[in-house]
Amino acid sequence: MSSLKSTSTSPRTEFPTHGLLPRADTQAADFVRKHPKYDGRGAVVAILDTGIDPAAKGLQVTSDGKRKVVDFIDCTGSGDVLLGPPQKCSDEKPLELTGVSGRILRLNPSWTNPSGEWRIGSKWFYDIAPNDVKSRVKTERESLFKKHSQHLADYVSSQKQAAKKAGGGDQSDKSSEFEAQVDVLNTLSSSYSDQGPLLDCVVFHDGEQWRAAVDIDETGNLSEAKAMGAYKLTGDVALLSKRHLLYYTLNFYDNGDVLSIVTSVGSHSTHVAGIVAANHPEEPQNNGVAPGAQLLSLMIGDHRVGSMETGVGLTRAAIAIIEHGADLANMSFGEPSSTPNLGQWVQLVRQEVIRRHRCIFVSSAGNEGPALSTVGAPGGSTDSIIGVGAYVGYEQMKADHAMTDVVNDTVFTWCSRGPSLNGARGVDIYAPGSAIASFPAYVRERLHLANGTSMSSPNLCGCLALLISAWKQEIGGTDQRISPFRVKNAIMQTAKDF
Repeated sequence: MSSLKSTSTSPRTEFPTHGLLPRADTQAADFVRKHPKYDGRGAVVAILDTGIDPAAKGLQVTSDGKRKVVDFIDCTGSGDVLLGPPQKCSDEKPLELTGVSGRILRLNPSWTNPSGEWRIGSKWFYDIAPNDVKSRVKTERESLFKKHSQHLADYVSSQKQAAKKAGGGDQSDKSSEFEAQVDVLNTLSSSYSDQGPLLDCVVFHDGEQWRAAVDIDETGNLSEAKAMGAYKLTGDVALLSKRHLLYYTLNFYDNGDVLSIVTSVGSHSTHVAGIVAANHPEEPQNNGVAPGAQLLSLMIGDHRVGSMETGVGLTRAAIAIIEHGADLANMSFGEPSSTPNLGQWVQLVRQEVIRRHRCIFVSSAGNEGPALSTVGAPGGSTDSIIGVGAYVGYEQMKADHAMTDVVNDTVFTWCSRGPSLNGARGVDIYAPGSAIASFPAYVRERLHLANGTSMSSPNLCGCLALLISAWKQEIGGTDQRISPFRVKNAIMQTAKDF
């Protein structure tokens, strides 16, 4: 019997934590080490995705103490609550309203409402909960329903037996009544359907801004609830589900006619955001590429269509990028397309977002490789956007994939390839396509490993945030913008070949 031989040339003394979120291959780590203040400070990066979790580790503050996320915006409208006309409480019950659910809402006496006018609305919890939370809540509620149904069935059976033992009267009628009750309970149990919790909302103006309270417990008791303002103005974040750690923020539109409850439609965006700019003061090995950068969370994945993006959501995201003055944008979303550089939204991004307002737009090329011309839209099919492919390097092989024998840096086999159908490159540049990065609190994971061009695009975007940070501090100032076309040309001309 032949002896086994180790394939490793040297013993592993420590885990390669510096490869958890690859920064060495791109020289981003060296850049920040040499220039600690050029770590993304002053740069704002818009994340067009499923929505960042407000409670995610590493996404709370920047390296210089600023709020990490400047705003959370639901671009889809799936979290909108249409409010009823203004109403006032009665003189007999000055702090009570009847909610849309029919529950009596007891208001907090400490709230400031100079006009005395209140607006009410409601939202189904399942309409704004990500699938991870929704599935857990549904399972728990169904289990509780069936448990209660079984208790009732057992009680009816015990009453039937007690009546039979007691005798007297017409036993056949009593027996038929008990059997009918059991049949009703069985029918209800077999035809179980759950629309989920219905959350009442109360909105009012405190004299300075709009505020709202959401009855997350379905009790109607808001007497000690905090009235939240728009996140951009107040930084208010609260739990929508305490048990499942689902957090939310608020926005108000149309002069208080619409309340927007902003959650997330999935975990993808939080992971992407962590790659770009996570800041872990006590665990710097888990930092994103640009820990000093701020983020703008733009949820383009719609709860109503299984997290797919819509034209309305994309258009609103483009408007938000312009309004917030984002320096860069990352979109790790996309689909196959046979029409490069075409479409109303693509033209909006090319002409307004990139050309006119000089936002550097980065997007994933797709995961449909290795065949040629498999790049998706918009990353691989829009000339003005920087399309990013995914490669696996030395540090990733050790940390993310536990390889003891490493091979040369190479493109991931599943990464989409160019050219696009109009003859353009399709994939402009490659970046590390895997990372262990921040994850939503409601998933109950602090960090998560994921692979894809969805990971390579934010890695490159973070690298560019470092350069923009340096450029702003040394040359341009906070109000100056560098040409996205110069940036794209520069990185393509100076990137190393495999």
